[in-house]
Amino acid sequence: MTESEVFWTAYFRERPAYSRILQELRQKYRRYGHPAGTVRLEDASEEECRALRNIFGEPFSPPVRFRAERFEAAMRQLKFPEVCLKEVLELYFDEKLVTNRERRQARDSRFCQMLRAAAEEAESEACHQWLQGLEEKQGGGALLLYREAERDLDGAREALDRACRSLAWLEQNAGRQVRLAVLSAQAAGDPHALDSSALGGKLFLHLLAARGGQAVPENAEQRDALYFRCGILCDSISSTVTQVGLVLMLGNTEHPAYGALRGSHEICTLTLATLSRLTGAHSPSGRAYLVENEMVFSQLCDQAGRFHSPLVCTSGQPSVAALRLLDLLAESGTELYYAGDFDGKGLSIAVQLLSRYPEQLKPWRMTPEDYAVCVCDTPLSDASAALLRGCAGTALEETARAIARAQRAGYQEFLLGQLEADLTETP
Repeated sequence: MTESEVFWTAYFRERPAYSRILQELRQKYRRYGHPAGTVRLEDASEEECRALRNIFGEPFSPPVRFRAERFEAAMRQLKFPEVCLKEVLELYFDEKLVTNRERRQARDSRFCQMLRAAAEEAESEACHQWLQGLEEKQGGGALLLYREAERDLDGAREALDRACRSLAWLEQNAGRQVRLAVLSAQAAGDPHALDSSALGGKLFLHLLAARGGQAVPENAEQRDALYFRCGILCDSISSTVTQVGLVLMLGNTEHPAYGALRGSHEICTLTLATLSRLTGAHSPSGRAYLVENEMVFSQLCDQAGRFHSPLVCTSGQPSVAALRLLDLLAESGTELYYAGDFDGKGLSIAVQLLSRYPEQLKPWRMTPEDYAVCVCDTPLSDASAALLRGCAGTALEETARAIARAQRAGYQEFLLGQLEADLTETP
């Protein structure tokens, strides 16, 4: 500590008018690493203007502006030519001045050290590759983890370790289905460590997506579908699909309970837990019809005893359970026919299913002529109209254009007679 540092520190501390000025100068040092840039005090007080005049020897009035390097030069002209503004600021604020670049470099170093330590302990090759991508800030979850490490390094390290251990456990138990909470308890020591709201759960999703070479899920349906493909049951009870008439296989024979329901034409709701145990599903006629609307499904099922083919209700956007059932039907070669509402959501669901089952699925009662029968006075929302644009180049492009021109929605309830005839008359 030099005489000049002691003098100027005491001088500034005794004069509160320098407080904001020195704070601004500290910010310039952090940004540039030396006196640079322009200090601005748009609402400078009379006391602050007077304080600056005492340093520069010239009058100031708001808004105040001066170059940072001039402040240090003025100090040297007044007293102690060898004075260093940085050292005075460090003594005044009782802290070592670190530039923003130095802070970033330190954070990057800690981040890389954390990732390398995790890689040394990781048992999964997929985890090694993912961690390498994170270190290069290119892997999925890099920004998420980096920000958390900046806020809470120990918490980030623990969450990362839990995600890696969970994947190792999953791979060691390949072929075995497990509930998410059980996996979390077994691998991470906490049933809630892999919850979607927890950092460990978010990182685990990124890790699973990276291992499968796909984008990280954007919504709950995509998340549950990814889990299911990896042998994890996230929500195996509330994820459901309803059907009537399908042959559901357990081993090499029809499931006895569901066979009895099929024989009596009873509506049957299947959970994801149930579907995960089924070995197959098919239609006695080789066809299965799908509707998205529960009320339409229920109304049609009043005639279930006359159906020539099974009927499935997706209840809007298909759940993981619905997609599992449709996957089983597609694997058996069952032809699928889908009917939905005539709006952006209805057509977008149809387009998604057409993309997923291009060889097996066909639109059912979704032509422009069908739309003309069921169009109503409900105007399309902007969001619904935007979804219609996603139908370009698909089998529903002409229908989407008709809806866009009319700017009105159409609903399945107005097609009940036609849908019922299609299900009960010889196809």
